[in-house]
Amino acid sequence: MSTDPWQLLGTARTVLAVHAHPDDESLSTGALLAALTADGTRVVLVTATRGEEGEIVPGAIADGDERPLEEIREQEIDAATAALGIAERHWLGTAPALAAGAAPRRYRDSGMAWVREGLAGPSPDAGPDSFSLAPLEQATDDLVALVEQSRPDVLIGYDDEGTYGHPDHVRAHHLAVAAAERTGVPLVQIASDAAAPGTVVRELPQVADAVERAVDSYRTQLTLRGPVEGGFAIRHVGGQDDTVALRAGLRG
Repeated sequence: MSTDPWQLLGTARTVLAVHAHPDDESLSTGALLAALTADGTRVVLVTATRGEEGEIVPGAIADGDERPLEEIREQEIDAATAALGIAERHWLGTAPALAAGAAPRRYRDSGMAWVREGLAGPSPDAGPDSFSLAPLEQATDDLVALVEQSRPDVLIGYDDEGTYGHPDHVRAHHLAVAAAERTGVPLVQIASDAAAPGTVVRELPQVADAVERAVDSYRTQLTLRGPVEGGFAIRHVGGQDDTVALRAGLRG
């Protein structure tokens, strides 16, 4: 079997993308997933947490809207996945992403603390039900159940840096690796650094409209500032400026 990540994806009929929070699928892999669905690949998404610990962009929630943040973020992820053309999405710990015979369970957003600019680390407030502290074997059982149900040809997950070190991203990396090892389904990793050795980058400008709509779905978490060379400028809820790139760097 080829280990070239783009060749693996190019021949896949179904891929399963493993993400940590609502919006990660759009910010980290929006261009990739939109390009796959545009080419006719069935894309299934599993998200580990509901992003309960996220901050909220001022004014993003209407006065009088008393829904909990996780409920609003569920509405946002529904809109984003529709824009990207994703066939189906699931929460880890909810059937079919739930081990046989297990009671439904929620993996909570672990939160994070900035170690330095651009690098996140664990939050001191993460509880025992947080995704990053939940037993890896239990989470792997849940993901393997979804792999067996959806029968993907390839898994897509983070590399060991987890894009910027968020503990839930790093945990999602370990989860995807464990599920790939147990099931034999190859894993394609999203490179945290597109310039890292062994990374193969492709430009994907053809999916700009889909990515823009997906990113703009997350108004509690970011502000879409407009197109820039190679992607879209955004401002995160914490004030950090960033670019959502219309390309993907992959590692086998």
